[in-house]
Amino acid sequence: MKYHLPVIIFGLLSSAAPIAFGQAASTIHADKVVGYEKCEECHEEEVKAWKLSSHSRSNNVHQDAKTREKAQEIATKMGLANASAMSTSPLCTECHYTRQQTGSATKTISGVSCESCHGGGKDFYEVHGDKEKIPSREERQKLSKAAGMLYPHDTALVAENCFNCHIIRDEKLVNVGGHPARSEGFNLVSWSQGEVRHNFYTPDHERTKGENLETVQTRKRKMFVVGMLLDLEYSLRSLSKGRTGGGEFRKAMGTRANTIIKKELPVVVKALGGEGAPAELLEIKKVADAVKLSGDPAQVAAAADAINPLIMKFSEGTDGSKLGGVDDFIPSNSKGKAWEQ
Repeated sequence: MKYHLPVIIFGLLSSAAPIAFGQAASTIHADKVVGYEKCEECHEEEVKAWKLSSHSRSNNVHQDAKTREKAQEIATKMGLANASAMSTSPLCTECHYTRQQTGSATKTISGVSCESCHGGGKDFYEVHGDKEKIPSREERQKLSKAAGMLYPHDTALVAENCFNCHIIRDEKLVNVGGHPARSEGFNLVSWSQGEVRHNFYTPDHERTKGENLETVQTRKRKMFVVGMLLDLEYSLRSLSKGRTGGGEFRKAMGTRANTIIKKELPVVVKALGGEGAPAELLEIKKVADAVKLSGDPAQVAAAADAINPLIMKFSEGTDGSKLGGVDDFIPSNSKGKAWEQ
């Protein structure tokens, strides 16, 4: 039986990466974006899976029958000429699109794509798969990381891109535009195991024959804990940017942060050994317990700043093998169906 930690559910759309809070990787490095077609040269199955996902259609919310009315409403309230203006407004392109810069011109080329999560590929897309010139996988990985690639096993670094978009930072977009404050039911584990799953490598780093493998349990454990911690960090960051007072924005961010601090984090710490839990979690709990969510925004932002390096240290230092205590909390459901060959 699964005992799921409480999840506060809010909205439907999104707003983005590892360097700047509120921007996706492809927004920061539009000059590094090469387009998914380059990735497809070696990752055909991954791209096939992506094309069937909501990520690939995120640039079409203003035309899709299920979302166009809401998109038009938000666009109007935010002062855009029409919903089609989403494709050029930074308010929307930061999360719904992949942008590419050629010379002085920048254009949108797709929805959320490979480079939105793994970084602009201009400096690494050739080297990371060049087995002939660089036989050593470790060396290719080292060079690719140095050139800006975010690998799946770099859990926290990749997941930052998820939270940069699925937790909104723009108070006006929520309170005036009516954009949901958070993607409805967003959870790092369950949302990575369904339609967006594209794992065509075995644990020994060999290509599968079209089999889209489920993430191993140890990595799910790590993703679950890291996801909870990033949810706290990004909720605090958004909360610190909201003006003092009411509004759906502050309500959503404050409620979610409070739920993690008062309920979820203590339960996870206890499940992982209480005072014997990983040191980073204990330190994060100490920082979180001291935060006054309705207090000085600068103090809330400082707490988020203090938590981030602890999350990175925890993510880098664990492979999930010692996190079995959270197994009963990991969602068994997934968002959508994973693509199979």
